[in-house]
Amino acid sequence: MNKKENWLRTINNDSPAWIPQPWEPFVGSFPGTPFIFDAISGSIQPAKKVLDEPYYDAWGVQWILQTGSPASIPLHTADNLVIKDITCWEDFVKFPELDGHDWSFAQRAAAEVDRNQAMVMPMIFAGVFELSHALMGFEDALCNYMLEPEAMTGLITALADWKIGHLERVIDKLKPDVIHYHDDWGSKHNLFLDPEVWRAIIKPQQQRIVDFVKSAGIIFMHHSDSICEPIVEDMAEMGIDIWQGVIPQNDIVAIQRRLNGRMALMGGIDAQVIDHPDYDEQVIRDEVRRCIDTYCPQNYFIPCIPNLFAIHPEVERIYLDEIKVYGQEWFKNNRS
Repeated sequence: MNKKENWLRTINNDSPAWIPQPWEPFVGSFPGTPFIFDAISGSIQPAKKVLDEPYYDAWGVQWILQTGSPASIPLHTADNLVIKDITCWEDFVKFPELDGHDWSFAQRAAAEVDRNQAMVMPMIFAGVFELSHALMGFEDALCNYMLEPEAMTGLITALADWKIGHLERVIDKLKPDVIHYHDDWGSKHNLFLDPEVWRAIIKPQQQRIVDFVKSAGIIFMHHSDSICEPIVEDMAEMGIDIWQGVIPQNDIVAIQRRLNGRMALMGGIDAQVIDHPDYDEQVIRDEVRRCIDTYCPQNYFIPCIPNLFAIHPEVERIYLDEIKVYGQEWFKNNRS
């Protein structure tokens, strides 16, 4: 059994042979990454960023990559918000071009993958919720979801239309096996939106996005490294195959019982406990063991750092090693 088959068998609880490392069957655009980076996503952010210097993306949102930060963050001020009045959002939002991009690098990377042994997984950044608060600022977005639901529904519908256009081109050009779709719907404490607001505005458009991907026979992996417990049945109902990013602040065992295999989970490792510059190797290995012991018995589960990778490379190496070493021991004792 190769890594691709074992990974697929794990998410489907179909007699896998070992506990997989989270990204082991994927081959990406660059060594060390499991993701293929598509031409449209690559056109949104500038190819080169200067530390601590603000820059604009193709949506007109200002960002900054600060020294010591693992990723860029929006740099909102009263003057630079893209959407200054949600009731006339059409006057402000300029949708990035979907066509006219050079796909040769992404297509070459995808073509080099042996699909019998491995899989292609593009990463689709910034789902419709993340885009909405990037365009108008987080506080304004949360207020507008509550106070201007009609206008927000119009915006989210238009953003979903654009996302589907993006996905249409990704699927046509790269023929992916899995779509890794980012939209962080919560924090480590709760959802950002009341569940009923999320169901009224976000869910119908997310359903369209999931349906489009699934209609092409592609696995839909949704990334949200946050609390999503209040909407987990909705996620499964929509047809999301894998929730990647489930943090242990969710009651994961209770979620597994509620889902009963309707949606696989990836996550469970508490990055706040292990991912530090002055890491403790035993703490890392103990946390991986806790994760495996607690969540793997319910099946449909792959241990993973919820935010994809450890910030510190040595933490990443140790945690993956412990999944391999202890995972083999656990599997022998519990599945043989």
